[in-house]
Amino acid sequence: MNTFDGCCGSCVHMNTNDYVGHKDHCYCTYRRQYYNLDERKCRYYEYDKYKDYYDLNHRWHVVTAIFNKLNLKDSYECINTLHSFRINYLDNNPKYKELLNQYDIIGPIIAECLTNDPDSEILCKRLIEFFLSDILDLIHDNKNEEALGKYTEMINILRFFYDKQIVEYQSEKQKTR
Repeated sequence: MNTFDGCCGSCVHMNTNDYVGHKDHCYCTYRRQYYNLDERKCRYYEYDKYKDYYDLNHRWHVVTAIFNKLNLKDSYECINTLHSFRINYLDNNPKYKELLNQYDIIGPIIAECLTNDPDSEILCKRLIEFFLSDILDLIHDNKNEEALGKYTEMINILRFFYDKQIVEYQSEKQKTR
């Protein structure tokens, strides 16, 4: 598990709940600027032994839920490749901002549905077989638009599959506002 040893991500001054662009570009309360979690520590660095590193490494909702459901290790190349794809390609292009904002709303709901569905193990295996393996190949071949299209297709299928739970969750959320 990455603990961001020697990097901003393991510092007490890094507020990981305040981020811009992507979830690995967070606010340093000491220097009052945004920095990537994997940037080298500065002279104000103080190690935070209470930081929840599990949470920091598992913010890529749907893929993480799939891997957890199948008891796969989060250190597989898939996680790192998709993480890099989002940070280096999607987050750096303003045309994907709205898409990413929508994903950050719906992704956790879909992940929760996959996690709580006792019958989702077969579905998760199929998602890897029919989507994630192709997405990884497309990313490796620098076919980023096609990779994004395939990932969006997977998310849309999951939205359809878990539509009832998503609607119920969003309805409950509206009541609490």
